[in-house]
Amino acid sequence: MPDKRSRDNSDLGSMSHIRRGLMVLEQLATKSATAAEVGRLVNVNRSSALRILGDLVDAGYVARDDATKEFTIRPERFYGLIVNHPAHEQLIERVGPLLKRLTGETGEASLLAAPASGNMVYVQYQPSSEVLTLRERLGTVRPIHCSAVGRAYLSTLDGNALDEVLGTLNYSGGTEHAPKGPLELRQRVEEARTVGFALDIDETLVGASCVAVPLNQNGRCIGSIALSGPTSRMPQNRLVEIGTFLVHELTHTF
Repeated sequence: MPDKRSRDNSDLGSMSHIRRGLMVLEQLATKSATAAEVGRLVNVNRSSALRILGDLVDAGYVARDDATKEFTIRPERFYGLIVNHPAHEQLIERVGPLLKRLTGETGEASLLAAPASGNMVYVQYQPSSEVLTLRERLGTVRPIHCSAVGRAYLSTLDGNALDEVLGTLNYSGGTEHAPKGPLELRQRVEEARTVGFALDIDETLVGASCVAVPLNQNGRCIGSIALSGPTSRMPQNRLVEIGTFLVHELTHTF
């Protein structure tokens, strides 16, 4: 009687090209991988894996790191698949006026970011009217470990879920002020959990600061609402003040 691995390999052998591609995307959504690792996952040789990955790269769903030879998904590409979904439109209708109000009252840029494969993707953005400001765009991707929007989201996870995420991150990206590993990141996540908001002071980009609060809908966190601006105008004491303000506003809006 064939063992489970033999049956699994047999199933993989009869898998369609499209199904293999989807399986690759699911794998890359958890961590980056080389062509050889992808090949082992879907039971094909490295050349065949490269052809699948090449198709995904050409379509814009996957990117290749020339230095590490690893492939990773492009979260911003997937955003385009959901922007017209009714549930998404309803959320945007509620968040849009909130962001305009937050920017109007603070003068700083406001945004909504959603989690995607170890990153946070900007899905809505309200620019600041200040002359000196940060210019962002929809689809901007920020590492989850060093961004305020990322740590605000992580602060809503229970212990087991948080451990799982911390173990999958590679902690690349960010400045010298960013956490370098799971222990340091966990400490900052717990700080955010305690006060209700997360801070990023020169961690994602030098000269840029941000404060973020988790956005909950129907009992679960779907992303983070944040205000960002130049560190020169948003030192820590102002970030804390804005963070407290954000917690109050979201508590009474959602």
